[in-house]
Amino acid sequence: MSENSNPTPPVEPTPPGYDAPAAAASAAPSYEQPAAPSYEQSTMPSYQQPVQQQPAYGQPPVQQQPYQAGAVDPANNVTLNYWLSVFFSWIPALIFFLVDKGKGSLVDEYHKANLNFSILRAIVGIATSFILVIPVLGIILAIVLGLASIALFVIHIMAAIDAPKKFRAGQPYKFPFTIEFIK
Repeated sequence: MSENSNPTPPVEPTPPGYDAPAAAASAAPSYEQPAAPSYEQSTMPSYQQPVQQQPAYGQPPVQQQPYQAGAVDPANNVTLNYWLSVFFSWIPALIFFLVDKGKGSLVDEYHKANLNFSILRAIVGIATSFILVIPVLGIILAIVLGLASIALFVIHIMAAIDAPKKFRAGQPYKFPFTIEFIK
C-alpha cells in the first residue's frame, strides 16, 4: 500500500485578500500613481488611431501596397481644362496648354483649340464692354456682341461636354467660329 492512504480532497484556490490578517484589512488602502505613458504608446486618441485589420483565421497576413502615383489620364485633364475654361476664360486654358505641352499630339491639339477659343471669347467680352463708348452705334454693337458672347459661352459648354468623348475616341475636336491665335 501507499504511504498516503487517506486521500485528501482538492482545495479550491482562494481569491486574494481572504487570507490576509485582520490588521491589514483595517489599514487604509494605498493608491498607486498611474504610470506615465511610454514612448511606445500613442498619444493620439483611440478614434484617430489607424485601424489595423487582422487576417481571418488560417489566412496569410494581408500586406498593404504603398501608394504609387499612377499615370494621369489625359482625358481627365482635357475635361477639367474645358470646364474650367468655360467659367474662368483663358487662364486655365493657358495653364493646361503650358503644363501639358509635348505630352502627345492629340492632347496638344485639344489644349491649343481650347486656348484659341477662350482667347476669342475674351476678345469678344472685352470688345463688348469698350464698344459702349460710341454713342448710338455702340449700343447696337454692344447688343450684338453681347449676344455673340452668350452664344460663345453656350458653344463652350457644349464643347466641354462633347470634347472628352471625342478625345477618348481619338478624334480631333474643332470649335466653330474660332480663330487660330496659337498654331
